[in-house]
Amino acid sequence: MRLTDIDLRLLRVFKAVVEAGGFVKAQAELGISQPAISSHIANLEQRLSVRLCNRGRQGFSLTPQGEQVLAETNQLLNHLDSYANRLNEIGRTPEMLLRIGVVDCMVTDTQNPLSATIAKADQHFDNLKVRIGVYDYLDCITELRSGRLDIALVGMGVNEKAPSDVEAKHLYDEPSGLFCSPEHACSRTEDPDALEGLVQNSKISAHSFLSNPMDETLDIRLLEENSEISQGNIESTTYLTLAGSHVGLIPVHFAGFWVNEGKLVELAPERYRVVSEIHALRLQNPKHSDAVDWVWSHILDAR
Repeated sequence: MRLTDIDLRLLRVFKAVVEAGGFVKAQAELGISQPAISSHIANLEQRLSVRLCNRGRQGFSLTPQGEQVLAETNQLLNHLDSYANRLNEIGRTPEMLLRIGVVDCMVTDTQNPLSATIAKADQHFDNLKVRIGVYDYLDCITELRSGRLDIALVGMGVNEKAPSDVEAKHLYDEPSGLFCSPEHACSRTEDPDALEGLVQNSKISAHSFLSNPMDETLDIRLLEENSEISQGNIESTTYLTLAGSHVGLIPVHFAGFWVNEGKLVELAPERYRVVSEIHALRLQNPKHSDAVDWVWSHILDAR
């Protein structure tokens, strides 16, 4: 097995679940829902072709194979963290370097204050260097904790809470809807009951941490997240939706271009839309630089 960024992310989730003693208890550490954690563990089990843990009425416990994977994971992640710390020592962060993480496909949202805030910061500070990286939610948390990010802009499910060591401020809401190509069977009916049946029988690509976001009875069959096809980002979902093979859960602002071009159709927005709450994140209580504090306050002022 060749390790990828996806594998490392899933292994970190697995380690957090074991250390917390179960899926529910790991929510506070990871900042994602229990169904999302369960989806990540199932994903890792599929990738390794092994059952890692027992879960259910009997409680949480590791299988013998899970014990082996945990031991290897601890060695691997400890080595990687030590390596990253040594690299950070080589190039200590200058005060005027601002490092911002964002989740993918936010740039088309007119509510996003980041570009306007950076423009103001560039005028306010001399020699300010800004680095922007695109990560998923869990990687933003990891990078903040490691000191490799100063601020992150991420989407969170309604009523989800960031980990206790992370300061989170709500900026705006981002609606997503179910979209398909005009050639897809789901686009050919306006009857709600018929549409639900068609959606239930469709292949659906969605955000990697959203599981059954619209209706408990609706079977959202997420793609297996692997090196060939990943639903971990919105662009991959959009490719599959434009191809006509899948129904995609896509932010409305991002899908707008293809809707206007007649290449995507939104399905029953009054029924299938879900909301991600976009938050600004930074670590609680460390000594932030003047530039970080200035940008943080102006991002919040733009709400």
